[in-house]
Amino acid sequence: MWHNRALINRIVALVLALPWFHDRLVLGQTSASTPDAPAIRMDISIKARQFLPSPVSVPVWRPVMLVFHNQDVELHAFVPMRFLEGVPVHVDGNGAPQFGEQGLERVLIPSGGKEEIRFLPTTASQFEYCCDLPGHQMVGKIVVEEEAAEPNIAPGGHTSVETTP
Repeated sequence: MWHNRALINRIVALVLALPWFHDRLVLGQTSASTPDAPAIRMDISIKARQFLPSPVSVPVWRPVMLVFHNQDVELHAFVPMRFLEGVPVHVDGNGAPQFGEQGLERVLIPSGGKEEIRFLPTTASQFEYCCDLPGHQMVGKIVVEEEAAEPNIAPGGHTSVETTP
């Protein structure tokens, strides 16, 4: 009986570990870059109740750092509108991030504030984000592209590549 219980425990441990191994294999086969690659930095200004530039384009499977600079005299929010659901993120700055069951839900960014949001995009698509404060009606767009060689931004924007700590 003791041997049967030990065997069952081993089988349960193996079944629970399979998703982790699968994710590692898929990541290794799908991605030419790794999460250790230098992050693409996308500076986005918040000015006159607009996200500038918008849209911004980044490649899939390459670490990204969105840096929001609130240049308005009022509080604003970054609400990812589902595109960061279930995606591990690192948030740093003088804003107030809010997390829920699905991950990052919102970041409040004070006047003159700066917020850095780091993540690894794994799905090529177009994603919107917004400021959900009453009356602001601000929407921005991020385009995650397959095989994008260089990040593309709208005129007047800024991007750079930097090493993640």
